[in-house]
Amino acid sequence: MKFSLLIICLVGSVTQTILAQKNVSTSSQNQEKEKYTRDLPDFIHTVQLEERADTTANVSFGDFDGDGHLDILLVKGRHWPILDRVLLGDGKGSIRKTYTLGKVADRSYTGGLADFNGDGFLDIAVSNDNPDRKLIYLNDGKGNFKTGSEFGLPEWPTRNLSIADINKDGLPDIILANRGDLGKTSNYICLNSGKGQFTANCLPFAPYPATTIAPADVNQDGFIDLVVPHRDGGQSYVYLGSSAINYSDTRRIPFGPADATIRVAAVADVNADNLPDIVTIDENKGVSLYFGQKDQTFSIGIRIADATIVPYALALVDLNNDKKVDILVGHIEAPSTVFFNDGTGRNFNLLSFGDSKGTVYGFAVGDFNEDGKLDIAAARSDATNVLYFGNRKP
Repeated sequence: MKFSLLIICLVGSVTQTILAQKNVSTSSQNQEKEKYTRDLPDFIHTVQLEERADTTANVSFGDFDGDGHLDILLVKGRHWPILDRVLLGDGKGSIRKTYTLGKVADRSYTGGLADFNGDGFLDIAVSNDNPDRKLIYLNDGKGNFKTGSEFGLPEWPTRNLSIADINKDGLPDIILANRGDLGKTSNYICLNSGKGQFTANCLPFAPYPATTIAPADVNQDGFIDLVVPHRDGGQSYVYLGSSAINYSDTRRIPFGPADATIRVAAVADVNADNLPDIVTIDENKGVSLYFGQKDQTFSIGIRIADATIVPYALALVDLNNDKKVDILVGHIEAPSTVFFNDGTGRNFNLLSFGDSKGTVYGFAVGDFNEDGKLDIAAARSDATNVLYFGNRKP
């Protein structure tokens, strides 16, 4: 009887020890989670960039006037001609001066920033929809812009552009995403021939509708590849670059579903395995992540969010300075969302910010008020454009 009682006491003691260890472990995990959540930035403090709403399509950060502070470019219009605007920052989070980029209203989607003529100053390439000319605005170094050259053809149904040195000559080239009729459209590469001039004959590739194209060295061979998401119900591909600069259909890698309606695709190493991954926003399927694999293919998509709230803008950036790529998504008539990545690309902490007005078409991310924390500018259609400051929670 005494022996049985001793065994019961020992078992009870061991059980209490195990429970105590579990409680300590759970408490430690909860403390770590609380600390992690507490260290995430919020985006509560805001500044409206304009007083009235219109059809703004995109936003970019850059130092246009050479004072060392970030300035803002708002690209406007989409299908309706509006003047693009430049907003000069003071380095403290305020706007000290605003003016129009050009003198002619046009149907713009993107203002790509690069030194196109090699004078050391940021110039602007504006992608305009049919029937407007696609223009380069040259910067005098003080934020004064004049119309330079043209690229592409006015009749192209161009949406967004991206910039990369495609032919490795040290000059920034332009990649145009065109959303034309299925079977009748193509996307184009316009090569910079020097001094901000572009070759008359742009190079066609990817004969299907796209609204964005992401340049990246996906297969890590030293050449720029082009990630072309299908916009209107078809297969998306990565077109592989080479010294031939032809981006042939014979050298492409499929990714995503065969009936994609992807508005934006972006590339980054989301799971820290040194292989580029692709994140997409599809207005019918939501936000998806495709892991790069060692055989240069891409995994089946991992659904990060469905399309109950329709995604429309995307950026990949480390927003909490933990050296892990986070996913920033804008929506139609809903707050924007940051998916804070734990480094695996499979687990995310979500943070929503902003209101539910209009549609977020594009983001710019940078330290606009120079406090050491990243801020987010959101370009919105049918709502005012907003700058969200990345403050730390107390």
